[in-house]
Amino acid sequence: KGELLNPCRCDGSVRYTHQLCLLKWISERGSWTCELCCYRYQVIAIKMKKPCQWQRITVTLVEKVQMIAVILGSLFLVSSVTWLLWSAFSPYAVWQRRDILFQICYGMYGFMDLVCIGLIIHEGAAVYKVFRRWRAVNLHWDVLNYDKATDIEESSRAVPSSSRTLWLPLTAFRSRTLVHPTQLSSPRLQCGYVLLHLFSRMRTPPEESIEDSNSGEVVMRVTSV
Repeated sequence: KGELLNPCRCDGSVRYTHQLCLLKWISERGSWTCELCCYRYQVIAIKMKKPCQWQRITVTLVEKVQMIAVILGSLFLVSSVTWLLWSAFSPYAVWQRRDILFQICYGMYGFMDLVCIGLIIHEGAAVYKVFRRWRAVNLHWDVLNYDKATDIEESSRAVPSSSRTLWLPLTAFRSRTLVHPTQLSSPRLQCGYVLLHLFSRMRTPPEESIEDSNSGEVVMRVTSV
């Protein structure tokens, strides 16, 4: 039920979908990209869900250890800085500032504070990623309709990483001196070269002048999905 949405480049019977159906499919796949046309959905966050509607996310053991380390490090850092400030400025801690043992403790606590700051900075990125995943699950999202003009503008600015353009001289087809597929380092490009190699073997080269054989090139685009 509800209004149909056109979220991506797909056409025909798979062009339209419901908003709730698409969001459920995105959450189960864990990807914001259409698996057919490889178009990234234009999604905007509306608002946070109510606390009673919050859902848990799957957290690995390593992520749990990182979260515990950041929480304990933050607690120690706050308590240590609080104690150091109180000892440095409180009139009730004059005797502590004069004691040599407390002065040694000041240096030890200062060193531990630096260690905690480094720990929080090092593990904070992983904890922030976990928070972003939790936030993405507990937000209300809205998928926008496909805008062809915006898509063309973005495509003109950057070439997708999933496509490769192979430029081959036309003389390679006529002279039968193609590169053997086993000499290629990338396995993604071997399939296209195999097809070109077979086609060049199958066709019978017509008798052409030398001037025509040195001009022209064949463009083959290989797109991996």
